[in-house]
Amino acid sequence: MSIEAESFAYGSSMYGGRPTFALTRRLGDDAGLTLYELIPEDLADGRQKRFRKANSNRRLSRVAVTDAVPDVREDSNGVFDFSDVGAPSARAPNDWQWNDWCALKIATLSNSRQQAVHRLVRDVLDDSGIDVDFVTRGEGSVVLSEGAGIRLTIAFLAMKRLQKYEKLATVADSIARMSLEECYYWHAKCRSPSNPNGVKALRVLLSSHIE
Repeated sequence: MSIEAESFAYGSSMYGGRPTFALTRRLGDDAGLTLYELIPEDLADGRQKRFRKANSNRRLSRVAVTDAVPDVREDSNGVFDFSDVGAPSARAPNDWQWNDWCALKIATLSNSRQQAVHRLVRDVLDDSGIDVDFVTRGEGSVVLSEGAGIRLTIAFLAMKRLQKYEKLATVADSIARMSLEECYYWHAKCRSPSNPNGVKALRVLLSSHIE
């Protein structure tokens, strides 16, 4: 496994098993499902430096955790309250400190893309023990474990530039059937500064047979 893959694969263990991804649904002018990675600020800085070193034009879209998960409440001491946010049933996210953390926007899917990814999102949340109503009825947010977030990441990246609904649905269904090991493999390829064509390769693999 490459160094880049290892950094993603073992992130949750480094952080005590905390959720490291968030999914937010909004209506109105910004309607859609937006996926974020939650990460310490210093690691986000290091990742951007690796992009620059690889002469990549990719820039990380960084926002505050409370902007990525607007349903989080912050008290006067800076402590986050996640009680209005969906979370994995195994552990509530109120036990961790979020100082010096940020959220990196991965992608937003709306309209037909949001419809096509709906079943995958539902399956991922069901497997995580998260009430799907948080992001399927009205506005809401959920936080996700690393494995769940990585599966959604490769789906969101592969689908965000596709137009044809048949291709969108095929990509989502194919990623739903992938093993977790396959998801980590493609996640490393899609997010690596040294492999700018990783997302395209995944998209071609899963949908090029559809005219």
